[in-house]
Amino acid sequence: MTLYGYARVSTEEQSLERQLDALRTRGVAAEDIHQERASGASERRPVLDRLLADVLTAGDTLVITDLDRLSRRTARIILTLDDLASRGVTVESLYENVDTSTADGLFSVTILGALAQRERDRIRERTRAGLEAARARGRHPGRPVAVTPEQYETVLMLRDLGKSYRQVAAATGVSASTVSRICREETPGHERYRQGQQAPLQQ
Repeated sequence: MTLYGYARVSTEEQSLERQLDALRTRGVAAEDIHQERASGASERRPVLDRLLADVLTAGDTLVITDLDRLSRRTARIILTLDDLASRGVTVESLYENVDTSTADGLFSVTILGALAQRERDRIRERTRAGLEAARARGRHPGRPVAVTPEQYETVLMLRDLGKSYRQVAAATGVSASTVSRICREETPGHERYRQGQQAPLQQ
């Protein structure tokens, strides 16, 4: 088992030192702390994406100072925690006292897992409704003309969990080429998605 740390700030002006000190105090080795400067609302977090997909394996522990280091969006945090738990990876959030290796932590993951399932069900329902609406307008359901902010968020969320373009396309009803364009920020829905990122977060 290896302790891995992840520290993130949003801008170059912000300091990582508070997070790094906390991770080192917890016992994370300096070489196992992954640092990043990127907005929590951004889909482009290559350090975190690589850590989640390529570094963490069953038995490892991911240590963060706050859950919002993973994302500013609650749904994405929930789905990420649920995915890590299913892979046997423990998550510790120091300031929120969340440890998924404990009984209380497992209970929290159970609740989060239920919320994650609910979110997946909502995604499927929204996708189904969108496909039906597209058919009613005489459009091919797999190739929408524009991508809505909701579709954008769903695609990015699934890509964050390591799903392939084809898997994301099958889950959301958009084509694999559109999924690729979303990740390259080349879709008509990109600007609307960005505008949605500026909206105040619901607590």
